[in-house]
Amino acid sequence: MRTSALLTALVLALSTATGAQSKPPLKRSDYGQFESIAPGAARGGFSADGAWMAVSVSRSSRNNELRLIKLADGTTKTVPSGAQVSYTTDSKWAGYSIGFTETEQERMRAARQPIQNKFGLISLSSGEQTTFDGVQQFSFSGDGKFVAMKRYPPAPAGGAAAAPAAPPEGGRGGGPGGAATDNETQAIGTTLIVRELATAKDTTFGNVADFAWQNGDAAHLLAMSISADGQTGNGLHLFDPSTTVLRVLDSAAAAYTNLSWREKSADLAALKSKTDDKREGPAQIVLSWRGLGGASEKRLDFDPTAAGSGVAAGLRTVSFRRPSWSKDGGIIFVGLANWKDKPPAPPGRGGGRGANASPDANTAGAEAAPGGTASTTGRGRAAGAAADEVDEPAAVDVWHWKDTTVMSAQKLQVAGDRRRNHLAAWHLGPNKLVQLGKSFSESVAPIPGTTLAYLEEWKEYAMDRSIGRRAADLYLVDMLTGDRTKLKDKVDDAFAQLSPAGKYVLFLQDDQFWTIDLKTKAVTNLTKAVPAVFIEKESDATVKQKPSFGIAGWTKDDTAVLINDKFDVWQVPVDGSKATRLTNGATEEIRHRITRVSTDEDFIDVSKPQFVSLFGIWSKKSGYGTLANGAVTRLLFEDKAVGSLAKAEKADAYSYVVQNHDDSPDIFVASSASLTGAKQVTTTNPFQDNFAWSKSEVVDFKTDKGLRLQGALYYPAGYEAGKRYPMIVYIYEKLSDGVHRYVVPSDRDYYNTTVFTSQGYFVFQPDIVFRPREPGLSVVECVTAGVKKVATMGVIDPAKVGVIGHSWGGFDTAFLATHTQGVFAAAVAGAAITDLVSNYGNGHWSSGIAETDHIETGQQRMEVPLYEDLQAYIRNSAVFNIQNMTVPLMLEAGDVDGTVFWHQAVEMYNIARRAKKNVVMVVYNGEDHGLRLKKNQVDYQRRILEWFGHYLKGDKALPWITEGVPALK
Repeated sequence: MRTSALLTALVLALSTATGAQSKPPLKRSDYGQFESIAPGAARGGFSADGAWMAVSVSRSSRNNELRLIKLADGTTKTVPSGAQVSYTTDSKWAGYSIGFTETEQERMRAARQPIQNKFGLISLSSGEQTTFDGVQQFSFSGDGKFVAMKRYPPAPAGGAAAAPAAPPEGGRGGGPGGAATDNETQAIGTTLIVRELATAKDTTFGNVADFAWQNGDAAHLLAMSISADGQTGNGLHLFDPSTTVLRVLDSAAAAYTNLSWREKSADLAALKSKTDDKREGPAQIVLSWRGLGGASEKRLDFDPTAAGSGVAAGLRTVSFRRPSWSKDGGIIFVGLANWKDKPPAPPGRGGGRGANASPDANTAGAEAAPGGTASTTGRGRAAGAAADEVDEPAAVDVWHWKDTTVMSAQKLQVAGDRRRNHLAAWHLGPNKLVQLGKSFSESVAPIPGTTLAYLEEWKEYAMDRSIGRRAADLYLVDMLTGDRTKLKDKVDDAFAQLSPAGKYVLFLQDDQFWTIDLKTKAVTNLTKAVPAVFIEKESDATVKQKPSFGIAGWTKDDTAVLINDKFDVWQVPVDGSKATRLTNGATEEIRHRITRVSTDEDFIDVSKPQFVSLFGIWSKKSGYGTLANGAVTRLLFEDKAVGSLAKAEKADAYSYVVQNHDDSPDIFVASSASLTGAKQVTTTNPFQDNFAWSKSEVVDFKTDKGLRLQGALYYPAGYEAGKRYPMIVYIYEKLSDGVHRYVVPSDRDYYNTTVFTSQGYFVFQPDIVFRPREPGLSVVECVTAGVKKVATMGVIDPAKVGVIGHSWGGFDTAFLATHTQGVFAAAVAGAAITDLVSNYGNGHWSSGIAETDHIETGQQRMEVPLYEDLQAYIRNSAVFNIQNMTVPLMLEAGDVDGTVFWHQAVEMYNIARRAKKNVVMVVYNGEDHGLRLKKNQVDYQRRILEWFGHYLKGDKALPWITEGVPALK
């Protein structure tokens, strides 16, 4: 019997192994069919009545589609290249944009054809679909009875049509629409079609530049700005499609822009341009109508340049800020800026100034950012020079040590700086404009329901902010007078917020949450007596004030604030009475966070059931519960990734997404808040069963300093027990929480976990916690401890371990390659920082900021400047230990990388080459921090696999690895 049992066990083991290997691993040609999903619209893709769901499906091949699913029976309408779905409020119709596949777009570009999306319209009751060619944007009326479709403007000569704009304000838009103008060039209008959905009757308008539906479920009025070439016939029109009455609200040879309806009302505002031959650019007259179409309709305009306007000479209202209404309709907020005089016409030769010279040598070129120095294009004629001498202006930038914004950032911000303006409040009752903002180093937020605004001013702290140490002074502004009252000095405004009802300002200081009562100005420490820690004490951020665990929200009328600790949510009354812990996650170390499925209210009513997300910080289980009557009832809690909870707007229909590393994400829909009986409504990647696949698990380990950490371990596809495999370690800060994430295979996602596991590798993603001033040494401590732990499991060959990372992960990889021996057999570092010393004085060129911010208080966590602890910078830089490097290293860089200056890779390559170390650098021409072109993405992934294939699997090395590729080839 013992022999028989052993034979049976052996047969079972062999059959299991054979079964595991009976499925083939993925090949590159298989990748394109794999799908990922996302709900196709707001509120989880539901129609308002919860009967339909829109699901956006993306594929690795870029052959994407939109699926409209009838939840009652699963009937599905599939729209190839569909996107941006929108429903009518009565859930009778859906609209969507129809684009083109990547292949089709490439063909159209090659043929110099404009790429113009189509508009799809479907009756959800009959299933009838209609397609309209060449529609740039669309939007349903508030009452759901009409749709407006705007055609593309004429394509510029020799090129494709411009990219779509943002969705229109008001109405229910899918697809792009009219954003506020960001320049002062009049946009020429195009055709707008308004269709009555029930009858398919169309009304067509020409030369429409912008449009906006009145908002609200019963609203149906459509405002349109007309913009014709030469401005003949320009105006602001109002169309009532229910009566087909078209009304001209205003007309002139001017540009009409920025149409703005007040929420759920018939109040409309817009801007109308006004030019002055002596001034640069137009000013804007603010137009307003209260109660449009009603018996008490009233029009009021405001011209800031008119005599008696009360606006200081030299100021104008601008189109760069869209007018916005106060909730009660008594105020319209607009933007004020300087109205500059046009420079005098340059005199002829002998007039004392060259035709190209700046009229003001100190302010030529772009307007400087606050506290900054302007970029100059010339200095004008030197004093005492001959009157007929003409200087050719130099192309020169002046970088000054007092610049609070460095010149590289200023130059990138020129377009934005030219649009800078100050918030102003136009009070319609007294017809008075009050300027609220005074400088560009402040932000102003009107407090709803009051005549006050909340202001943060950081002028005094601008230099400190430029290196990541935020601070601001807090003020109240009287919107009737513009007067200011200081509330608090030097608050970290990264954590400051205004309460929803406008009664308090909440801020974080000295590890405590404080409130300022805006009525009494009293400052109160809210959390001093609460038996909880609301600050991430374990955070490795190198700033004085460690971050909090966050604010869940406020209760009605600002009576209490809901504050998160590490695991739970606390209700902390603003009157100082006893705080209450609402959840109980600490016992099992499960993080509880309130999840809002509806944003109809700006407060949280804890007297009613509230959804709570659940996440086990060590188990990695996740799900949802319900907080009610002082207790949390678990609804879902699985050893998977559960998320994206949403609710239909007007029905008890709830959706959520479940996924695991070996189970692609799918959407489930329940018909009650208990989430019981949820029905799976999508089935993604059913063909996955045809292939060998990976599995994942969490690995616990400790560093040599006793720090408890975790890592996500992914097994090779078709793993065979007892066999030892090579392993790739992918690193970037903390990644273990993603252990259940499904990764769609792709040859364009060059660090793709599923591709690696399908190639027969274990993939390990260990968490890294950084000690201040020791980023490199911290990486060694954490990563090597994790690798050693996996090695003890007996599933990997410890002599065949590679490491890979990008950007900050590239720093980690380069440091490991130069500071470890016998741990890694090969390394790949993409866009890597390799020298903290040289990089400290560098720039982050995409944003223009100085790297001093990123290094001291950002990811590099060096805490102090270079000159205060040079040795720390040296010992944590890969290049200073290259002489001891034994790990073959491939460096990747894009030669226009705007995030990590690619010379960081060049520096390491040259030093390693000089030291006769095995280093190969691949540089992608014209590429930034992340590779954008398909051909380069595919090439880089292929080289990664070839590099690791040689050093970790023993594959024959290709010539580019052993000999390089000469430029001639």
